[in-house]
Amino acid sequence: MIVLDLFADVKPMWKTSSQFYGVPYVWCMLHNFGGNIEMYGILDGISSGPIDAWVSQNSTMVGVGMCMEGIEHNPVVYELMPEMAFRNHVIQIEGWLKNYSFRRYGQANHHTEEAWKILYHTIYNCTDGIADHNKDFIVQFPDFTPRQKGSQVLHISKNTNSRFSFRETKSNPQEPHLWYSTKEVIEALKLFILAGTSLSESLTYRYDLVDLTRQVLAKLSNQVYLDAINAYHQKDAGELSLQIKKFTELIEDIDTLLASDDNFLLGTWLESAKKLAVNNEEKKQVGSILSFRLLNALYTLS
Repeated sequence: MIVLDLFADVKPMWKTSSQFYGVPYVWCMLHNFGGNIEMYGILDGISSGPIDAWVSQNSTMVGVGMCMEGIEHNPVVYELMPEMAFRNHVIQIEGWLKNYSFRRYGQANHHTEEAWKILYHTIYNCTDGIADHNKDFIVQFPDFTPRQKGSQVLHISKNTNSRFSFRETKSNPQEPHLWYSTKEVIEALKLFILAGTSLSESLTYRYDLVDLTRQVLAKLSNQVYLDAINAYHQKDAGELSLQIKKFTELIEDIDTLLASDDNFLLGTWLESAKKLAVNNEEKKQVGSILSFRLLNALYTLS
């Protein structure tokens, strides 16, 4: 038997279970929940975690693994993690990121190197122990009470008088997860924009620029939304209209932004699925584009 220490990048169980009581285990990075594409990570933890586990007293660790719930996001995290299978020492992240920037964009660039230093100490330095589910208001259902302490939720339960009954319970809605200085990340974005004079032809640079801009706008939308809610409760119609206008403009801007890169388009996913078909029967199944679109919409709403 081999145990998977599933969430070792944030909450390693090997430390509190006496090395799983002697059972061999794999140090795993979970990282992603629900396939959300928010920029997030703990580069220092990825660099040091497997090494700490490997050299610890009576270690039963036999390897490293990844068990994320979604792919095609945060490429820097998934560039670093596989390296740890071949490392026997902690990586110095700043130096590694300088080389990463060169490899990713095909040339050295001072602006991107400095930007990655900022991202390393902000977005990719989440040490609060919170599983990142991306609860930014811009990707949630509209709610006039987003920060209330509890909300009424209906649950089905059995009782002796009928087969099922409904009861009301309190649930605590999650607030947007913010673990870094947004001002510093905006500075990183400015540096990325400056790098465009020499890197504009690099597809990986363009992807990172779009992704970082999306991240900045998504976090900005949280404050705009809260300002709108505050205006609503204060019955300030003028301020409410202003904040609503800002919020809808942010939605439109993000939509336009993401449409500029194939990696963020649904059509790219659909075409990729169609190319995997190896015979006429599979082509017929995959050819039902409406079904794929419906599946994507229903999963998003669930």
